[in-house]
Amino acid sequence: MIEELLADNGYAPDIDDDALGGAYDRCPAVHKSVIKNAVAFAWALAQEGSEPVTETRRFAHVDRTVGRERLDWAFFAVDQRRFPLPAVFSAMVQALAARVDSLVVHVSGPVTDALLFGCDLLSANQIFTREPGPLLRLLAGAGEGVCIDLAGIAMEHHRVVRPDPQAYGTVLELADSEYVQAYRAVTAEAAVQGRPYIAYGGEAGSAPVVMAERFLGCWLWDVITPDTFRRTTTTFF
Repeated sequence: MIEELLADNGYAPDIDDDALGGAYDRCPAVHKSVIKNAVAFAWALAQEGSEPVTETRRFAHVDRTVGRERLDWAFFAVDQRRFPLPAVFSAMVQALAARVDSLVVHVSGPVTDALLFGCDLLSANQIFTREPGPLLRLLAGAGEGVCIDLAGIAMEHHRVVRPDPQAYGTVLELADSEYVQAYRAVTAEAAVQGRPYIAYGGEAGSAPVVMAERFLGCWLWDVITPDTFRRTTTTFF
């Protein structure tokens, strides 16, 4: 287990269970609701790719077999000033849907109750704030994994997914309400205002993804799927 490896090498989480529990209690119910909505939406969509399959197809005289296996670990570098929390947790759901053995989270910048609540909700309790280099090197020697860089930090690993926050802006086209206020509070740390990607309550064509009011806070990734957290092998015969 990755958790045991980290503990044996002196890497106890920088955010302990007491901090997680306190954040769970302090986080307002309506803020929790926004996060739960995003997580439930991501889980629903991830079911299509939740089961890894081995598929063989024939192209003329060539047979191609593609096999997929889950990775040993996923390392999430998170900074909620670059990506809003619904985007962060939706990415983590993809790893859980792929049945990755262990999730490790590195937080840059603010550590908020909403962030810790979402991590606790997803049982992502290996949370670190220290310099990530040695931690990542330890993981790299323990099996195959992938780094999801939502923080814009330097990471030395051969498999890094680094979405550009400038391509993932949000537009809020909804009347003010308690739920809208909660969404604004949960996403208040996101300082990067990228090109419109998701429009909440917008018209068709106002952004690549348009969400009805009941999906406020939900997030659809175009570059992070369950297959991001799998090892893919292709055989031709």
